[in-house]
Amino acid sequence: MNDWLTLLRKLEIFSGLSDQDIKPIVEAGRQRVFEDKEILFHEGEERTHLFVLGRGTVLVSKLTESGEESLINVLSEGEIFPHTGFFDNRPYPGTAQAKKNVHVLMIPISAFELFLKSHPELAFQIIKVMNEKIFYLQQKLNEVLSLNVEQRLVAALDHLKNVQGKSIVLTHQEIGNIIGTTRETVSRQLKKMEQRGEVEVKKDRIIINDTFNKMTAPK
Repeated sequence: MNDWLTLLRKLEIFSGLSDQDIKPIVEAGRQRVFEDKEILFHEGEERTHLFVLGRGTVLVSKLTESGEESLINVLSEGEIFPHTGFFDNRPYPGTAQAKKNVHVLMIPISAFELFLKSHPELAFQIIKVMNEKIFYLQQKLNEVLSLNVEQRLVAALDHLKNVQGKSIVLTHQEIGNIIGTTRETVSRQLKKMEQRGEVEVKKDRIIINDTFNKMTAPK
């Protein structure tokens, strides 16, 4: 209980609230552990819960019109998701999959709506967070349309470093899905960056070194 209270109090959405304010929403939630590759929810399913990510990484993907999977977001500890649909009954906007073991607090939508009615001032903070996520997705689209593969990779790694820290636990295929290219292309580009001393490519992760050059990323 106390761990979840501490985590929620740090989130921008709940800023300014006390433990006593937040306690009802934690009590209404259910803790659950998802194993590696286990699906938290599928795109298009009825949206029944909000999720607070306490430990691990969650990958969010959508299907394109051609039926291919596109990885649109990487969620890290301390995030609440999905980021859309706080104020309506839309289904889940993407498919969320656990990366290794993931610990979450699942909050029923009905309980969260009651919580918002008790704290209407939170609506502005929610809109602010949603706008930030929309801006990221717009930036990602612009990168895919206007940058070459190397620049897209640098931009993606820079974003992932801010989200996950210097140790990126994604496969080359998953990074390829993010920037719209193949696993082989990502591997070639990472090898070049490793030769320059900017990254270290391990079996299960990519380490971002202090010499990582983000100057080629878009401004």
